[in-house]
Amino acid sequence: MSKKQMKQSPKVATKLSYGGAEDKGRRKSPLQRIRHEQIILPRMKRERLQATAQDQNRDHSIVAWMVRKHLDYVSSFHFSFRTADPDATDTDPKSKLDSLVNRIFRWHGAPRNIDFFGRFGRDELFRLFELEKVICGDAGFIKLDDLKLMAVESDMIAKGQAISDNVTESDKAEYQNVNDAGLLVDEWGRVVKYAICNRGKDGNGRYFDHLEPFPNMIFDAYWTRFSSQWRGVSPLSTAINTVADIHEALEYNIIKAKMHALFGVAITRKSEDGSFGAGSGAIDDQPNATIALPVTAEQKTLDPRSINMLDLEVGEDVKMIESASPSTQFVEGMYFYSQIAMIALDIPVASFDSRRSSFSARIADLNEYEVSCNSKRTKNRYVRQEYSNWVLETIWNDPLTPWPLRQVSESAGYSLRDVQEAVEWVAAGSPWLDKYKQVQGDQLAIGMGLDNPIDSARRRGSNVFTNIEKTAQVLRYAEKLKVPILIGDTPMGYVETNPDLPPQGGAQ
Repeated sequence: MSKKQMKQSPKVATKLSYGGAEDKGRRKSPLQRIRHEQIILPRMKRERLQATAQDQNRDHSIVAWMVRKHLDYVSSFHFSFRTADPDATDTDPKSKLDSLVNRIFRWHGAPRNIDFFGRFGRDELFRLFELEKVICGDAGFIKLDDLKLMAVESDMIAKGQAISDNVTESDKAEYQNVNDAGLLVDEWGRVVKYAICNRGKDGNGRYFDHLEPFPNMIFDAYWTRFSSQWRGVSPLSTAINTVADIHEALEYNIIKAKMHALFGVAITRKSEDGSFGAGSGAIDDQPNATIALPVTAEQKTLDPRSINMLDLEVGEDVKMIESASPSTQFVEGMYFYSQIAMIALDIPVASFDSRRSSFSARIADLNEYEVSCNSKRTKNRYVRQEYSNWVLETIWNDPLTPWPLRQVSESAGYSLRDVQEAVEWVAAGSPWLDKYKQVQGDQLAIGMGLDNPIDSARRRGSNVFTNIEKTAQVLRYAEKLKVPILIGDTPMGYVETNPDLPPQGGAQ
C-alpha cells in the first residue's frame, strides 16, 4: 500500500470506556451525576423507607429472624476491666481499682440506673440501639446528668411538623438553620447540634422539642458514603422489594393450596349409552364423556372426620383431587430469593436451613460471617466505649458521688484516661457447632503457637482468667469437702484417700 493510499484509508475510532458508563439501550440508563446522599434520599423518601422496613420487621417472619440473628452476633458484649496481676492480693491498689470499676458497671447495668424510662438493662438497651440502626439507618442516646441514657429513635432526629410549647427562644432562633436531615451543621458540614423531636400527647405527631449539642449525644449509623452523607441508611434497603415479593408469593401459594383442599373429592359418572341423559341426544364420538347427574343424598352426607362407604353405580368413579402446591420449583425458588434477602445482612444460608449444608460447610460459612461481623462489632464497641468513658468521667468529676473512683485510681497510679483505656468491651462470640472438634482445633493451634488461650476464649465470649479463677474456687471447695476432681487426664482436688490416683494430684 502506497503512502497516498494509507493517507486515504478511513480511520477507525477507538473508544475506551467502562461498560457501566455506556448507554447501549439494553438496560436502565447510567446515572449522570453524583449527589449528596441527602439529595438522593430526602426526608419524605427516607421516612417511607423507614416505615416499610419497620412494617416488614413487624409483619414478615424472615425479616424479623434476619434482624434477630444479626443482633445475636453483633450487639452482645460483656464488660471487662483488669489492671492487677492475676495473683495479686485483695489489698493491692490495682485489685481495689478492679473491684471498684467492676462494681460500678454492674450497678449501672440495671434498668433503673441506666435507662431514662427504667425499662431496659444495659444489654437490652444497646441491643435495641442496634435494632433501630439496622432497621432505620441510625439511632442516638442523649447523655443525661443523672448518668441515665435517653433513647432517641431515628425519625425523632428531624425537623418537626410544629414546635412544642416548651422550646426556648434560643433554640427557636437556631432551629431556623436546621437542615432537612434534622441537623445543625457548620460551614464544613460537621454536625454541631441535633434537632430532637417528640411524638406529642397522642403519639401520632412529631414536634420539635430542643437542640442537643453534639458532645451530649451518642450517635451511630450505617454509612454508605465517605463524606457526602449526614444520616445513615438501613442495610435492609437492598432487600425490601425482594422480601415483599417473597411474602406475596407465599400468601398466594397458601391460598392456592387452600383452594385445592376445598375441592377434595370428585365423583365421575359415565353414561352407558353415550348420552347425557334422556332427551339430550347421543354423542357417539364421545362414548366416555363425563356427564352431570343429580347428587344423591348419600353423597351429600360425606363426613371428612369419619370413614365413608360409597355404594357406586355402574360407570361411576371417585377421584381424589390432589395438589402439588407448593411445587418443588416454587420451594427452591423461595430458598434462592430468601438467600438473596439474607445477603443484605451477610447472613449465610446455612443459618436458615442447616440441613442443606455439611458440617465443614457450616464451619466455613460461620467463619466468613464472623469476618463480615467484625466491622459491625467494632462500630458497636466504639459506642460502648463512648458510653463507659462518659460514665467514668462523670463519676470522676462528681464531688458528691458515692463511688471513690478518683481516690482509688490515684492510689493505684492511674489517671482518668488510664482507667478509661483499661476498659474492654468483649464481643459475646460465636456458639459452638461441634464443641469437641472445635476445642481440639483450638488446642492444636495453641500448641503450635498459632493461637493463644486469651483469644480462643474470647471467640466464645469467655474470659480465660475468669475461667481459671472459678476453676480454682471449685478445686479449693473440693479439697475442703474431700471430693476428688478430675480435669482432663490430671487428677486434682482431694486425692489422698484415693489410692488409684497418682500422688502428683492436689489442690491448685
